[in-house]
Amino acid sequence: MKPVLLKISSGPAISFSARSDHYSYKHNNWHYHPEFEFIHVIEGAGTLFAGDGIHHFKGGDLICIGSYLPHYWKFDPQYIRDPKSNSYIELTQFSEDFWGKDFLTIPENQKIASLLEKCKKGLVFNSKLTVDAKKLLSALIDATGTRRIIYLLELLTSIAELKPTYSISSAYHSDNLFTQSERLNTIYNYTLEHYRSKIYIKDIADKINLTENSFCRYFKSCTRKSYSQFITELRIGHACKLLSEGKKSIKEICYESGFNNITLFNRLFKKMKGMQPSEYRNSIHS
Repeated sequence: MKPVLLKISSGPAISFSARSDHYSYKHNNWHYHPEFEFIHVIEGAGTLFAGDGIHHFKGGDLICIGSYLPHYWKFDPQYIRDPKSNSYIELTQFSEDFWGKDFLTIPENQKIASLLEKCKKGLVFNSKLTVDAKKLLSALIDATGTRRIIYLLELLTSIAELKPTYSISSAYHSDNLFTQSERLNTIYNYTLEHYRSKIYIKDIADKINLTENSFCRYFKSCTRKSYSQFITELRIGHACKLLSEGKKSIKEICYESGFNNITLFNRLFKKMKGMQPSEYRNSIHS
């Protein structure tokens, strides 16, 4: 089963999509589309899988998804189950050549062309410097006629001047990412439900009818990482979220994130983030 090809509707009077969305969790599966996607998460939080990478998104993030980059938004449970906790995003989606196949090749547009090339990995911007870009996205959504084109150009020009916080995926894209949607959905959903407790390989391998060894080979062929590395990334990402909230002790965060050893937690956190949890918390709140 291939990942879902999501068809982006524009309409007879417009050439690309720009809108706000209160129910952004509805495309909760492994999918892709030929359009580039620029999203401002205003309300909501969760986990984004893109290519072979993971990003724990939150309100304030500006995220750029490249053309044909397979991805999967998994909003935290409260944004799905609780009608009072609806997510809210603003976004635009457009084909690379909707303004003509040669438009991005002219010298004046080289920075925009470079930005779209970098988007193939999925980009995250969450610095204070994104304020102007977010305002332009809001203006784009409200605009009509030629002003839509102008605001889109201004938006892309603004983002092209920024340095991404990081890329989500590597430049590598396995063909398996495009052919194993059903199994990957099962793995991701099960792991997101259980990563804060001990996960046995046998249990998740049984979910997709594989032996333990076959499961480990399969997962690595799809993602270029071991399943244990994948779980560690999820746990450290969750720990970062809790550290940024500043409400719990580091020991509490360690155990709530799925680790049962504070020394191991500190070591893995420093390996992935380049600093101790306490330093990370101080950097967020300084």
